[in-house]
Amino acid sequence: MNEVMSMAQQNLQYGVNAAQMNKAKVQVRSAGMLPKTGVFAENEDLRPTDHTGILKIGVSQAVSWPGLYKAQKQLYTEQARYFQANTAVLDLAVRRDIRQVYYQLWYLHDKAQLYHQLDSIYSSMTSAAVLRVKTGENPGLDSISAQAKQRELQAQMEQLKDDIAIQQQSLMQILNTGDAILPEDMPLEKLGFRASVPAGDSLHPTLALQQQNVNIAAAGVAVAKNENRPEFSGRFFSQRLYGVNDPFSGFSVTASVPLFGMGAYRNKIKTAQAEADVQRRQFEYDRQVFTTQQLQMMKEVEKTTAC
Repeated sequence: MNEVMSMAQQNLQYGVNAAQMNKAKVQVRSAGMLPKTGVFAENEDLRPTDHTGILKIGVSQAVSWPGLYKAQKQLYTEQARYFQANTAVLDLAVRRDIRQVYYQLWYLHDKAQLYHQLDSIYSSMTSAAVLRVKTGENPGLDSISAQAKQRELQAQMEQLKDDIAIQQQSLMQILNTGDAILPEDMPLEKLGFRASVPAGDSLHPTLALQQQNVNIAAAGVAVAKNENRPEFSGRFFSQRLYGVNDPFSGFSVTASVPLFGMGAYRNKIKTAQAEADVQRRQFEYDRQVFTTQQLQMMKEVEKTTAC
């Protein structure tokens, strides 16, 4: 089992999770991305007596509320932590699947060896029954019955061989290997059991993953609130850029506030808050279900070991 467990990291799900984690880390670094910088050229102040006007060339830049960039970075950080927490859940799931398939394979392999022993016994019994029929000691029915039992056992052995192949394919898929694995060549014994209960306030990885969904939803609320804040934009121009004597230069600053559609902005915040409430309630439900299932499984094990 230890040798098979050492191959667990070959499972392809680890590669998928690592790629998602890398994507999330890169996304965190994109949180401070500013809108594109504009370059403009305009001619204004035209008059009937002056058709030349004032040609301006300059740059413009918009900037969101500073708190929005911080909130977005926090949101992306919580999303990255989700995939970090998912690694622990993945470890549990892969190791559980390996144990389940490996011990089932061991059981079937042990059963196949027993059937081979029974086949040898039935073969001897059939030969003895045929011999007794030939010598006239017993009627032919005993020989027919022994041969029928042996054929039935051989059919079960063929089915068992297919069952072993199926479990081997499952283990090959989990371990991402092309090698067919067989268990140790020894009898399968009763496995020991030791209850594992998280210490203190630590959460089981599956609950920690849902707790991270709560954190992501809370960060989403902060993003929605900051999206409702003013945005700023500025422009700067100068005729020095194309060499005019006594040039005009200037700048302008604009603050954009959501005067219209305030109801839509408020509803967007309420939607984010509702999502956070959903995730909190889901976490409480999952924790209740987990605790109940844990107690039930421990009682089931106690009942089984007592028998």
